Amino acid sequence: MVTAASQSKQRRLSRRPFPEEEYDARLKRVRQAMAERSLDGMLISSPENIYYLTGLNYLGYFAYQLLVVPLTGAPALVTRAMEHATIRDKVPGVRHVTYSDGVAPLPENAGEDEASAPLLDGEGGLRPWSTSLGVPTRPAETSTSIYENPARATIEAIEDAGLDSSRLGIESSSSLFPYGIGQAIVSGLPKARFEHATNLVTDVRLVQSPSELVFTRRAASVTDSMILAGVAAAGPGVPQADVMAAIYQTMFHRRGTYPGFVPLVRATRTLEHEHGSWEDVRLGKKDILFLEMSGCVERYHAPAGRLVFTGAAPKRAYDMERVCEEAIEAAKGKMKPGVAAEDVYSAWQGVVDRAGLHGYRRHHCGYAVGIGFPPSWSGGGVPLGLRAGSKMELKAGMVFHLMSWLLRTGKGDYFLSDTVVVTSAGCERLTMAQRSVVVR
Repeated sequence: MVTAASQSKQRRLSRRPFPEEEYDARLKRVRQAMAERSLDGMLISSPENIYYLTGLNYLGYFAYQLLVVPLTGAPALVTRAMEHATIRDKVPGVRHVTYSDGVAPLPENAGEDEASAPLLDGEGGLRPWSTSLGVPTRPAETSTSIYENPARATIEAIEDAGLDSSRLGIESSSSLFPYGIGQAIVSGLPKARFEHATNLVTDVRLVQSPSELVFTRRAASVTDSMILAGVAAAGPGVPQADVMAAIYQTMFHRRGTYPGFVPLVRATRTLEHEHGSWEDVRLGKKDILFLEMSGCVERYHAPAGRLVFTGAAPKRAYDMERVCEEAIEAAKGKMKPGVAAEDVYSAWQGVVDRAGLHGYRRHHCGYAVGIGFPPSWSGGGVPLGLRAGSKMELKAGMVFHLMSWLLRTGKGDYFLSDTVVVTSAGCERLTMAQRSVVVR
């Protein structure tokens, strides 16, 4: 039985970054979006979207988890049984449905009194808890429990919510919704209808609340310090790993946490490896060092990027720096509520064209950022970009990683990027690290 004392301890252990009213408002907006699409329920597997709705911040999402959100009634969270203590302490109000992945299911009442029991026994050691009943093991290759057990638990959660004959939205392009489990869920609910709704929650959380922007601004401050640390550590003969070490040390000293994407630190030889990072080599006497990274506070991100030249910078770099900055400022100046994303890109491209780089094109000049878990700070999947042809309408509270990237132009090379937020009055830059050419 869950006692008043155990409930009190659960409240003390739980530390969600936002008040209950914020989560209630988020759930209401998601349900409104569901109703507009005639959905009775939503099956959410993205860790960013689960965090948005519940505050669940952990690394257990590498294994299957799913949040079942009915149009009315309490949501249910499906996870591995071994995560029960984390769910109990971090999101105590959620209805938790568990599955076993290699051991017999835990006893029905396992763990119910753990919240109120002391952690240590009389001898100073940890007292046994439900996980002590067995260690999950990987089943044999021929076993089907790897997807049958999670699917069965999910079906149970859906049936308990009265949704087994309903219209359900699924995040069908989520990289964390395994095909085998999804297939078993669909097969196990023959009366349900499944609809593609990958972007439903993602679209709702594009506009950050004032409370969210507090964390985004803190993340931007951490980013600035990380950039400055990387610049200060760079120089001819310096190992790339030392630059990365300086960035990580600063990130944690500034009270940031692990970001959704590893800081990108690479030099001339691998400059075109757009999602590569440092190598076990030293910077040369004339190297171009690419730095792109993001601080992270309560899973909110604010990326920025810069180029650093070791030894000396070519004269043409100064010319391209001016073009880069003019282009990013033109894009920023275009950003305000009601403007289409394609118009922001056109403003950026117009500056590039006027600089004589008519054949130079990028796939976007920025993308939306916010909540992120590894391996992405843009929320998983292909980023929602400021692209040519995009009719996405900007709204106050949207946050973007705005980029000005001019490499291999034949007339010089430079790169800079910053995080900006759309406001009712226009657009505000959040990351403030120096933009001018730096030589180390």
